[in-house]
Amino acid sequence: MRFGYRDFILLLLFPVITIAGCEQPKVEFIFSEKTNELMPAAAKPVKEALVREFGNPLALTQFEGLPTKFGDVEGKVKSVESTGADAPLIRFQTTGLENAYDKLQGLPLEWTSGKAQGQISRIKEYNFETGIIAVEKSAEIDPQPGDTFLVECTRLQFGRDLYNRHCMHCHGMSGEGTGPTSRYLNPPPRDFRLGIYKYTSTKSTDKAQVHDLERTVKEGIAGTYMPSFKLLTNDEVSAIVNYVIWLSIRGETEKKLVDELFLDYSQETFAERTSEEGGETPEEVNEELKEYMELDFPDTLDFATSSVAEAWEEANLEEALVIPESPRVPDSPESRERGRKLYLSNKTKCATCHGPQGRGNGSATQDFWTNPVTNEKYPNRGLHDIWGNQLPPRDLHRGIYRGGRRPIDIYRRIFAGIKGTPMPAFGPSALTDEERWDLVNYVMSLPYSK
Repeated sequence: MRFGYRDFILLLLFPVITIAGCEQPKVEFIFSEKTNELMPAAAKPVKEALVREFGNPLALTQFEGLPTKFGDVEGKVKSVESTGADAPLIRFQTTGLENAYDKLQGLPLEWTSGKAQGQISRIKEYNFETGIIAVEKSAEIDPQPGDTFLVECTRLQFGRDLYNRHCMHCHGMSGEGTGPTSRYLNPPPRDFRLGIYKYTSTKSTDKAQVHDLERTVKEGIAGTYMPSFKLLTNDEVSAIVNYVIWLSIRGETEKKLVDELFLDYSQETFAERTSEEGGETPEEVNEELKEYMELDFPDTLDFATSSVAEAWEEANLEEALVIPESPRVPDSPESRERGRKLYLSNKTKCATCHGPQGRGNGSATQDFWTNPVTNEKYPNRGLHDIWGNQLPPRDLHRGIYRGGRRPIDIYRRIFAGIKGTPMPAFGPSALTDEERWDLVNYVMSLPYSK
């Protein structure tokens, strides 16, 4: 076998590709670009609030009202090891944690009885085989045999570890979609921080249900690099989804806080307000910001966290589901023809994006569209999603449906649209149930048409 020039080039390139693809990200949650565009005095309280409410990847934190399952576990002190006066840690053997997750390092431990009742320790070491926990020594912490405690976030930590193993290299440590391998993928991995997921069973204004995200993890997304994780157990899939929702809530909370501050306290606004035309001094702006942080910011934070958590809880209610009012119209030539006419009509304007024959080459793909956030034209022709990615309409002849290929999946895409994209919703006021089913029958026939 001859070793040619092409083989030599591949040999040179392959280590570079491998090293770049396996780059290890920093073990920390990152903040959004918009957060870093705030005045430093405005950005600092936002970052501190997020760390206080959510912790960091190595020290997770929970707060009341979240719809995620934290997995708190009760334990009891069995015995305490004797340590020297200068020892920084207290070690004690426990009972009650035998069936808990075996990696508890970094989690908060709340004392529920004894001298330290009400105090919070952070677990520095944990040996699953011996049941020995180590926490920092302090005057308030003096565990005695029989004292009880609560280890918080054990299930959240289980989900975190699974996420970091299977998902983080694409979706990033914070769920921001910029993991080490993301640069090689098209379409790019989802940014979870907006709390928007495209393929759901819920109405257009509702979040995804837990079941939707579990199905995506198990099935993958056809036509993308999102693989199926069917080899994971149901419990592992559930834990990953639990953690992903938690990352979304963190990102949405950050966005709400920053949006509240950005108009008045971005660095750009500060420069405008303190310019000669602005007429304000830096001291006046800083004093105004200080007053806001003292009087209003706590309420803003409370509203942000509670409203986001409430939206996720409501998504799992039955009334959030898209459920057809009538059974599927039988798939027949007549139904397909009605669906074809609807597809081409001004009532739906499907052909504007998907093209007259469903090839994904409609006239909308040739226009320069406006970014709804910046109000500036995109540099490239065609449609874009809410994350700013160019989004070619689906070629319906390929038979690849990223949200699932069951008739009910296509029905839900038509009824509720696709969240975060220009695909509109044709709910009760737009089409009848029979019309939606006719469209389903027509669309699903295209891969087999001549």
